[in-house]
Amino acid sequence: MSEPLSGTARSTSFTAIRLFLNLRLASRVTICVTLWKTLTPPVAALTLLASCLYDVLVFLALRRHRIPAPVRLALDVADVAVWSALAGDPIDAPALLAAPLAYELALERGWAALAVPLASGAVTNVALTVAGWPYSLAPFLWPAGGVAGGVFIGRYLRGRLRQRLRVAAAERQAARSQAELAGRHSVAMGADTVVDLLTRTWPLLAGPGRPVASPLSAWRQRLAEETADHAEYLAVALLRWEQRHNLADPDLSRDVEFRPSAGSGSLLLSPAQTAALHDTLARLAPTGVLSVTADQPRPLGRRQELRIGSRRVVLPEDARPNTPPFDAGPIAIALGAIGSLSHSWRDMDGVPLPAGAALTLTGLLVALWAHRSIVVRGTAAHARVLAAGLCFGAVDALVSTSLMRTMAAGGLTRMPFLHSMLFAVPLTVVYWRDLGLGRRIAAVAWLASILAVCGWLLPVPLHWTDLAGLVWPLAFTIGASGVRDLLDLDTTGVDHELAAEQAAAVREGYLSGRADVLRLVEQVTEEAAHRLTTDRDSLDPRFLPELERRLDQVRERVSALRRQPGS
Repeated sequence: MSEPLSGTARSTSFTAIRLFLNLRLASRVTICVTLWKTLTPPVAALTLLASCLYDVLVFLALRRHRIPAPVRLALDVADVAVWSALAGDPIDAPALLAAPLAYELALERGWAALAVPLASGAVTNVALTVAGWPYSLAPFLWPAGGVAGGVFIGRYLRGRLRQRLRVAAAERQAARSQAELAGRHSVAMGADTVVDLLTRTWPLLAGPGRPVASPLSAWRQRLAEETADHAEYLAVALLRWEQRHNLADPDLSRDVEFRPSAGSGSLLLSPAQTAALHDTLARLAPTGVLSVTADQPRPLGRRQELRIGSRRVVLPEDARPNTPPFDAGPIAIALGAIGSLSHSWRDMDGVPLPAGAALTLTGLLVALWAHRSIVVRGTAAHARVLAAGLCFGAVDALVSTSLMRTMAAGGLTRMPFLHSMLFAVPLTVVYWRDLGLGRRIAAVAWLASILAVCGWLLPVPLHWTDLAGLVWPLAFTIGASGVRDLLDLDTTGVDHELAAEQAAAVREGYLSGRADVLRLVEQVTEEAAHRLTTDRDSLDPRFLPELERRLDQVRERVSALRRQPGS
């Protein structure tokens, strides 16, 4: 299957235009509140309204049409330069106006999107110089952050898609193998099948120098001894070994029957793990009826722990290169950790650099732990990942608020604890659908407690205009709902395509299995008929009518099987 890039294109376009609107509107509010003291209230309100209307119109245009990148770059660079010249110092909010375009171009073109911060920084600093303001790195740094985020998220989406396709291919192989086995068994196994009839007939054809054993007996043995060179469901891997084991010895006391528990039979095993399972079973030599459970099912290729009867069986991790599963949680925590360094910037919070670096290191370690938890437990780890993210958010908020040295910037009181809301609240939103009612209430209460405690710890009182800072957590939170929608949208179209391919593979496997057995039976029947003709004089005449009847019966049954729908 070719990689369904159309689904990814829809998703990346969706998140890019959502980020455009959210981030631009948040920047507009911050800019206008910063200029509130230099502009009259009516002028500031009109400026805010006009700017937001412009952003909404561009947003609507982007949803319907593709505006050429050079045109958007020229508009955004002019936007940043004009507002920076008006705001003066600091100009972080105006500089962020170019970040959405940098992010979008990075999704499409990678590091070539660095043209946005270069153009924004150069033109804006010329405008600052003309207006008499000092030189600033902000128009370079904030759009460059958009580029880094776009490159990172783009790789995340492509890696997530590759992982999904890899697992889907393994599931398709396993489903086809299972269906092929079912197709063969529908003809070859069971009571009084056409294979049994032909196998019982063959010894009657044993003449001088002729082998007594039927070719179908050897084929049946080969069928049971087949090993998989592709991914297998646990139930199918057990069935293959069970058949080989039971056919190897006529002593029925050695027979074994595996009964996988509900949900365990569909566990995917890699080829190496299937081989390891068969080797382990050969050493254990189990007998009787045994239950099989997977204690903690893990993604394809990861270490699996099984309980077979009273024995514990461990299948080691597949040594082949593995694309790790992707999840938004560890990424959100990691981005928040990197952002914690901004607390140490003079124009932000002025937190001592060692403290900011320690917060970043702590957050990255939490993100690494979260990633490993997701790898092992999948979506079952979401609650503990959220708890870890919220705890790191609380630590970040308390430390940065306690150690802040910059009390105000751009006319607004600094609220360092709002940074934790930029990742803690979106993380809660992303995982919201996976949480029970109790955990939802606990998460909301924890977030409210962080705001209340850190608001009380602020060394300076808040002014009503400082509430403008809340637009940033709000913007990121709305964007987070878009990320979850993005992931769902990314899988919807792909799911239908993969489901259709799997259904076709199952049908093909079942028909292929049936066809293999029927073709072999026809060949052996013709060989038996030829032997009956050539060796007729040497055969016991009492068996001749029965032989002819049985061969005719085999032909009739094969013909009936051929006429069945889909054969």
